[in-house]
Amino acid sequence: MKITKILLAVAVLALAILLFLTRKGNKVDKESIVLENIATRTSIRAYTEELVEQVKIEKMLKAAMAAPTAMNKQPWHFVVVTDKDQLKALSQTSPYAGMVAKAPLAIIVCGDMLKAIEGGGRDFWIQDASAATQNLLLAAHAMGLGAVWTGVYPDLERCKSIAEVTALPDNIIPLNVIVIGYPAQDPQPKDKWKPANVSYNRYGSTDGKTVDMEKMTENTVFSEFDYTDDFTGNPFLWFKGDGLLLAVGDKTKSNAMTIGWGALGNLWGHDVNTLTVYVSESRYTHQMMEDCKYFTVMTFDESRKDILSYMGSHSGRDEDKAKALGLHVQYTEHGAPYYQEAYEVYECELIYKAPFEMGNMTGPGKEFYANRPNTKIHHMYIGRILSARRR
Repeated sequence: MKITKILLAVAVLALAILLFLTRKGNKVDKESIVLENIATRTSIRAYTEELVEQVKIEKMLKAAMAAPTAMNKQPWHFVVVTDKDQLKALSQTSPYAGMVAKAPLAIIVCGDMLKAIEGGGRDFWIQDASAATQNLLLAAHAMGLGAVWTGVYPDLERCKSIAEVTALPDNIIPLNVIVIGYPAQDPQPKDKWKPANVSYNRYGSTDGKTVDMEKMTENTVFSEFDYTDDFTGNPFLWFKGDGLLLAVGDKTKSNAMTIGWGALGNLWGHDVNTLTVYVSESRYTHQMMEDCKYFTVMTFDESRKDILSYMGSHSGRDEDKAKALGLHVQYTEHGAPYYQEAYEVYECELIYKAPFEMGNMTGPGKEFYANRPNTKIHHMYIGRILSARRR
């Protein structure tokens, strides 16, 4: 408790210093303070035992109710939960809400259907309540608290469970549960700025100039998609069959090879989704994988399986395979190569690499290398998936 109070005092002092340093004449530089608060907010899932003061709870609620709202309907209602038994019950309403049981506070952001717009605009309550939620999260962060948004609506089972725990009437729909407390962890904020997510004037224009859409072919337009919700492949079969294409390098030198081994998974946290590939020491691509921080994995339409066949039977040591196939090279924001002709492109950041250790192998791995004495050992490369785009 004493350490927490000391840390809070330091935070208050730091804020006071920030206010002093950012004064321009007699005016506070509000831009710097607001943007800093937005950029440094992170999701906090572990909390100390210290209770959240009532005055701070009311400040968060006032901030939430200052959000924009369609036709000024203000179709929101907030259920503040501080009772330990209630918090424990809330933690069991969702597989992702376990942290609620050990938190001192949760605020359920709801939509009140008696206040919602009638007719076709009814669902604007979702936008209104989401805007209120963001205000609440930013207010919590500004006051030295940690918070995390756990989703409820439109999962009807979660809505029903929370309604039962908190005795919500039929007209009150829970949108989310915001879990709040003094942080017991210090995760670093992620830089989510991606110029590729921005178009100017018309879709696909990145410099503010008008785009001639007739000249933009279907092959050259990619859109990012949420692969965690919209992954259409079978993870056990994705790497089999005709395989995928791995590309690595930079604008001075790059290469691609067909791969038939790999894995999809998760490491070290909910947001560390991974794509693992395996490259033999004998491959031309191997040294580039050792030297580069980013790589891409691509899928192709059935009509372009010739690309995978050629890439798997020719070596980049002997020729420029992309040029031979007439492929058009693009580069991600991190400089990793991919081809316009691909259907899906997964950009990965290398987070772990290691060669297979023969002494640790049993079963099929040991047999594989024993039956292929001239096969050089494969190296494992685990990449964190940064983005996924689809043509």
